[in-house]
Amino acid sequence: MTNFRFAQKIHFVCLAMFLGWPSFAVPHTQEATAPSPHRAELTDFSWLAGRWEGKLGPMTAEQEWMAPKNGTMQGFFRLTDSEKTIVIELFTLRETPGGIVMYFRHFSTELKPWEEAEAYHLNLTKSDAGTFRFDNPVVNQLKDAILTHADAETYISHGDITDADGKPKSIEVTYHRVK
Repeated sequence: MTNFRFAQKIHFVCLAMFLGWPSFAVPHTQEATAPSPHRAELTDFSWLAGRWEGKLGPMTAEQEWMAPKNGTMQGFFRLTDSEKTIVIELFTLRETPGGIVMYFRHFSTELKPWEEAEAYHLNLTKSDAGTFRFDNPVVNQLKDAILTHADAETYISHGDITDADGKPKSIEVTYHRVK
């Protein structure tokens, strides 16, 4: 497998981690257009604050979130294998007039952005009983990202994507709070 092909496959894996979704999402210049039926507020995501870890096969996915403040939550993500860091991701949750929007961007370990354009986003379209669904408002390779708050120590990140070979794929990571 060429380095490019390997990087492309890892890129799709990263789409579903938290869902850092690169060039298949929407540039941030388009604001949220589909408000959630239950008008979620940023404080509904307070449970995310802290450090989380999950496994994707032999790889380790790590996240750290700051508590909501002034209309945003910031976080970062790192995916590693036994020998190296594969990708770093920065993301925010932001309250907008149209609802909650998740912005994100991937970087190499040298902080070179993977995306050529601006940061991307997904719109919160549904929230109830600890499940938060973010959808891509354009038709392309990323369909959705669903976060399920299972309990105080666990949440599940699920993403439906189209992989590099054009096949539909779901990726799910169970994250556990790290103390």
